Amino acid sequence: MSEATVNTEEKIWYYAKPDGSKFGPYTEDELIKLLRNGILTGDDFIWMTEFEGWMNIGNSIYSYYLEKTL
Repeated sequence: MSEATVNTEEKIWYYAKPDGSKFGPYTEDELIKLLRNGILTGDDFIWMTEFEGWMNIGNSIYSYYLEKTL
C-alpha cells in the first residue's frame, strides 16, 4: 500500500515595485495582507520560484485581494 504525500511546503513570495525595488521573502498569508492593506497595487509585481518571470499583480488572481477604492 502506498501512502499519499501532502506538500506542506509554504510558497515563498517576493514583490517588486515599478521602480525596480524588490522585497521579500513573504508567506502567502503575508502577501495577501500586503494586498489588502494597500501596500501593494495593481501596478506592482509578484514572483515565486515556480514562475518564469515577474507577474503584474493587476493581471493575476491576487488582484482579487487589492484594496477596493470607492
